[in-house]
Amino acid sequence: MAPAFRFSLLGPVRAWRDGVELALGRPQQREVFAILLGAAPRTVSLPLIAEGVWDEADRPSRPDHSVRTHVYRLREVLGHRAETPLLVTVGDGYALRVPAGAVDTRVFEQAEAEAGRLRAAGGTAERARDVLASALELWSAEPLAGLHGPHARAERDRLGAVRQSLLEARLELDAEIGDRPDLHAEAGDLVIEYPASQRLRGVQMLALCQTGRQAEALSVYEDTRRFLERRLAHLPPSERRPCAALRELHQRVLRAEPMTGAGGPAHSALSTDGVPGAHRLPPGIDDFTGRGEAVGTLTGMLTHPGARAIVVSAVNGVPGVGKTALAVHAARQVTERFPDGYLYVDLRGADREPLAAQAVLVSFLRILGVADGGIPSDGDERIALYRSLMAERRVLVLLDNAASDDQVQPLVPGSGGSAVLVTSRARLTGLAGALHLRLDVMPPGEALELLARIVGERRCAAEPGAAAAVVAACGCLPLAVRVVASRLAAEPGTPLSDMVRRLGDEHRRLSELSTGELAVEATFELSYSKLSPEQGRAFRLLSAVEAPDLGLHCAAALLGRDPETTEDLLESLVDLNLVESRRMGRYHFHDLVRVFARARNARDGSPAGTSGAFARLLDFCLATARAADAASHSVDPTERRLIDVPVTAAGLRFGSAQAATDWMHEEIPVQRALIDRACADESLPLAQAADLVDKLNNVLPGTAHQTGVIAQAGNVAAVAAARGDRTSEALARYVCGNALWHTNVFAEAESELRRSIALCDDAGGAGDARLRGWAHLTLCAGARVGGRTDEAVEHGEAAVRLFRSSRAGTAEGTALGELAFNYARQERLAEARAAAERGARLVGREPSVSKAIGLYYLARVLRLCDDVDEALHRAQEALELFRSLNVPAFEAATGALIADLHVQAGRHRLAADVAETFLPVARRTSGMLEASLLRALARGLDHLGQRARARTCLEAALGLFEQRQAQADADQTRALLTDLRFEGSLG
Repeated sequence: MAPAFRFSLLGPVRAWRDGVELALGRPQQREVFAILLGAAPRTVSLPLIAEGVWDEADRPSRPDHSVRTHVYRLREVLGHRAETPLLVTVGDGYALRVPAGAVDTRVFEQAEAEAGRLRAAGGTAERARDVLASALELWSAEPLAGLHGPHARAERDRLGAVRQSLLEARLELDAEIGDRPDLHAEAGDLVIEYPASQRLRGVQMLALCQTGRQAEALSVYEDTRRFLERRLAHLPPSERRPCAALRELHQRVLRAEPMTGAGGPAHSALSTDGVPGAHRLPPGIDDFTGRGEAVGTLTGMLTHPGARAIVVSAVNGVPGVGKTALAVHAARQVTERFPDGYLYVDLRGADREPLAAQAVLVSFLRILGVADGGIPSDGDERIALYRSLMAERRVLVLLDNAASDDQVQPLVPGSGGSAVLVTSRARLTGLAGALHLRLDVMPPGEALELLARIVGERRCAAEPGAAAAVVAACGCLPLAVRVVASRLAAEPGTPLSDMVRRLGDEHRRLSELSTGELAVEATFELSYSKLSPEQGRAFRLLSAVEAPDLGLHCAAALLGRDPETTEDLLESLVDLNLVESRRMGRYHFHDLVRVFARARNARDGSPAGTSGAFARLLDFCLATARAADAASHSVDPTERRLIDVPVTAAGLRFGSAQAATDWMHEEIPVQRALIDRACADESLPLAQAADLVDKLNNVLPGTAHQTGVIAQAGNVAAVAAARGDRTSEALARYVCGNALWHTNVFAEAESELRRSIALCDDAGGAGDARLRGWAHLTLCAGARVGGRTDEAVEHGEAAVRLFRSSRAGTAEGTALGELAFNYARQERLAEARAAAERGARLVGREPSVSKAIGLYYLARVLRLCDDVDEALHRAQEALELFRSLNVPAFEAATGALIADLHVQAGRHRLAADVAETFLPVARRTSGMLEASLLRALARGLDHLGQRARARTCLEAALGLFEQRQAQADADQTRALLTDLRFEGSLG
């Protein structure tokens, strides 16, 4: 028999199979499920799912991959049913095949129509009311509780409107039946929740009249009229009046007409006395600053529901972020909503032994007036008594510093108009229906305001830069700002700049952030001490990586755990607010928490353990970078390896060149941190660092990246020389020279490349042929730029021989393309074309950087062979590939080539347009390319009659070529400039 499923969206997203609740996973996975469930059985396309889960700013680089992962896990949860699958793939989307009655929102949304059909068929008002009441009971809490994506927010608003309509319809039936003496009170409370609802205001007026309180009913009408005047002030007066039904009811009240359903004498609303001693909140902070949005959100959470709903609002955040201060401040803003007072307790969640819930219940029962002899000894009976006493009261219960869901749950009233406000360092995910608020650090402006309120505005105004630096060093963490400000206030003669200097030393920063009983380090220590050994190890090691954040797979390598275990481990730290995650699968620290974690790693970790973690991460990143290099060039990974360095990790694999470059881009900070670490830590393999910097240079071209590559390759080379590691030095010097060549620093590039070849040769032939081949190829390009064509051919032919001997076909194809261009310059056109065409074949057919370069080289040679049309066709093919693979330097070079081809074909307007299109790209990447495009632009402008502008472009191009000692290009440009001046003098 097929299993029976039941689903709920009215509250937390939940699912049951045969009565057993299913674990639907983490929030984003539940977001995906909620989208599919809400649309069931319709299909939802993959892009629409992604738009519903993530806001644009938070969307991962590959949302489709993330969605597919969530769907895969959901299928595992729901169970595989080959005959009637529940979650199916349809085209580019997914659909849930579930019965309509299995989802609580279907009954909820159809209830008002069902009640209307029942009345139309002759059913009683009581039966119709039962239908509406049953539907409203399904509303257990805020819909899609705990989910915060665009779809969840929109669905909450939509379902909230449905609930409002159901409440209005049910209260109208209550008034019609006339059996609710307290109806006016509930209607009044709902008017506070839905102030724009004229239906609810009509029910309130009707209920007041039914209990003989016509004057109050008229007052409700006047309140409504004034509200609409204010709310709709932008509309004409005729559109600011109450609706026709309300105006008619107003007239009936004025005429003292009897109201339908008014049976029996007036009844007073049920009430409870205030609770003696229950107004117990800690004192607020006199200098409470900012937090306007958070206060508004929290007070809105506490006052939004009707009197018959229990609201649980949970505030979580990093230690020291000001959760208690916010909660107390917000509680004091809503006193009028809780006339029966407050209950407050510090649950000591950060202590080794948090306060027991049963002990708190004893205290609360005493406050509520129960004598010691009347407090039950049985825990369940104690909870029942507490909830019965709270049922008819409206009390705000503030549970500060909670440790867990289990500690809080017994202290939540069961019904009535009370609210519970919880603060915790951890996110309490097990509180059904709770509204969660994660409190972040202060915005810099508010943190500066807090500093100024304690230290003094004049003092901060006298040193504005230092004040901003103090706040930044505190990471805008309120506790840290308050500690520093208190110290400065106690030392009025100390300049703020002196405190900036003291906070600048990371090793001293936490000790500086203490004064009296306030200490940031002690606050963090409370949370750290509660971690399991595995959590503590992850917390410490994660902080040691000098990168803004860390991806899941890198973190798994660092910790030596599989990705699934690592994700659970890191998400547990996220729940404890010790680690942050603003994007799926990426983790980072608040600055001060990172400082604390590093200090604990120095105290509780071991140097060998940390080095071992970095060795695993370096090994993983190199294995993955090699795969990325191979994918981006569509070549066998062994061909791209220039020295023999083993790796043990499998690394990631990539299905496309774009996926490979995306990963390399995202993990640049991590890879650079690893290279620096290997230079400083002799226990790490320097050869792996040299290989990794080579992969960064290969996969991520462009001036911005190559500047960093030059510095790191130079550092690796220097360290390798000091350690006597000639192989690593040879590779690092090649990488440095290659990157210098791409940034047009040709003399230094040649020096590094020749040193690399010499190191290989000095090793007695042990130097890798591929490494020498790439060094010769780069020297070939350098000689070509310098106008030394014969020398360029020598290096090019050496590179081809070395690559051919080492069976590096793709590299040989690239070398043939460069060599062919130099053959053409020697007027060896037949050899040039043959070499270029063979090179293009060797670089492969799959889209890759290597293929694009091969096409570019072929187009250059075809141009010199006067085959302009074929050259243009190949250049445009190359351009599309370079664009799709995000290789801006070659994109600009190909643009310059296309412009030259249009000049050669006599299409001068098109040549000028193309050159101007690619100039911005060239200016961001290479002065040589900028000069080439300026020269092509000038040639087009000259033929269009714009000689003055053409001369300006040629002069700028000549200056750029001369700066870079590009002799051949400078001579050609100088000749064009001379011809232009000669023609101008004839004119």
